[in-house]
Amino acid sequence: MQKQKNTRLLLALSAVLILISLLPYLDNKSEGLSIDKKQFTLNQQTVITDVLLASKTITNKLSYIRGKWVVNDKYELDPNMRDVFFSVLSQLEIRREVSESQNDSITNLIRSKGIEVSVVNNQELIKNYWIWGNKDSQTSFLMDDEQAYVVHIPGYKSYVAGIFEVPEEDWRTRRVFTALFTNLNTLKIEYPHDDIEFRYKDQFFEIINIRADSTQLISSLENLLFLQTDQYLQPSEYPTYIPDGIEIKTPFASISVSKLAGTKEKVKLYNTKNESNFYLGITPDSSYCLFNKARLNQIIVKKPDFQ
Repeated sequence: MQKQKNTRLLLALSAVLILISLLPYLDNKSEGLSIDKKQFTLNQQTVITDVLLASKTITNKLSYIRGKWVVNDKYELDPNMRDVFFSVLSQLEIRREVSESQNDSITNLIRSKGIEVSVVNNQELIKNYWIWGNKDSQTSFLMDDEQAYVVHIPGYKSYVAGIFEVPEEDWRTRRVFTALFTNLNTLKIEYPHDDIEFRYKDQFFEIINIRADSTQLISSLENLLFLQTDQYLQPSEYPTYIPDGIEIKTPFASISVSKLAGTKEKVKLYNTKNESNFYLGITPDSSYCLFNKARLNQIIVKKPDFQ
């Protein structure tokens, strides 16, 4: 009797084990998926030197050059954008194939409106595909040579294609100065009728002609040295924010930095054309950008602030 019971249990256990071994295949079949859902996913250990994002309207190249990531060989890549972008590359997966009846129309859309993604390691092509998204439905599509797929990041409801579509201005680091405490000589805030200057002296920093608490001094200097813009302006946004005749207008304030090596950088600050909640800035490379008024007003200190 016990022998028959053990036999039935053994048969039941065998059936369960067989069912478990078939689950991945049954799941794929139920979703109509018979391919590797990670065939476009980038391995986190993969070495990358360049990523090219090219469409009919925009081209951006992210490159690792001399120890740092840059955008289009001109600007330092924003570290937050870098982290998010490479996280997307290493997590995106295929949710399902586009149905045969819709595949031609979707692939045509991707080719005409999408972005070609080329991931490269020292001129060796690692991944290549096209990506496009429908912003209204927040659906992202990816295609290889002939087949289109719906892609997603498992566990997140996000518009995957969005980060591939951002313009050059949004890839750039928000930090406007390149100087660090280790190579800083002076930092000056210049106003039309006054200025305040920090300088490196005797292995520490001081404010010229002002006795300042060291904690307040370093806190203020750090805020200025690591100043970040809220956004860089695209040419289409210039008429909204840039005052007429700005070339001949005196900024209400400017912040200049000089390094120990002698190089200098300056940011000029103006009121915007529409008196918005932002100040207009012209960065050391002559780019136009915006700074939040409330935040910047706390950063651009004056002499009375130290008394």
